[in-house]
Amino acid sequence: MRKYVTNERKNGYNKQTQNVYNNRIKNYAVQALRDLALLAEKLPERQQAQIFNEETLTSLVRNIFSFRTKRQIDEKETQERRTRILQLCYDILDEMGTMENASDLAPDIMNILTMGGLHETLPTITALKAIYLKGFSKQQQHPTSHT
Repeated sequence: MRKYVTNERKNGYNKQTQNVYNNRIKNYAVQALRDLALLAEKLPERQQAQIFNEETLTSLVRNIFSFRTKRQIDEKETQERRTRILQLCYDILDEMGTMENASDLAPDIMNILTMGGLHETLPTITALKAIYLKGFSKQQQHPTSHT
């Protein structure tokens, strides 16, 4: 089905075949995401590090969360895309930016931010700042080719 997905105009595929392929793609993708979530929950860190890393996830994350697309889309689809991506961004940031998660990932920076009296209207912002600053400091210590 990779050939079908990369065929922009779907030349050579009748509507019935397109519907079958589109349903299969959706079902396979949803099941794959569920399987990946299970792996992220159950596998030991050593195996997770081999699967969930910068090399394997950067392109996926970029393509999911980037508003720009290489194909032409109409105004309705543009608005639908914007709405979907914004909602996903909010959900992901809200999930990552819990105070508990930030305290586990970046305890030193969380202590500085909270002891320094940094008061954000949304606690998620403080947590995300701590995580981002900790990741930034690690990036400076071990730069990769993606900087």
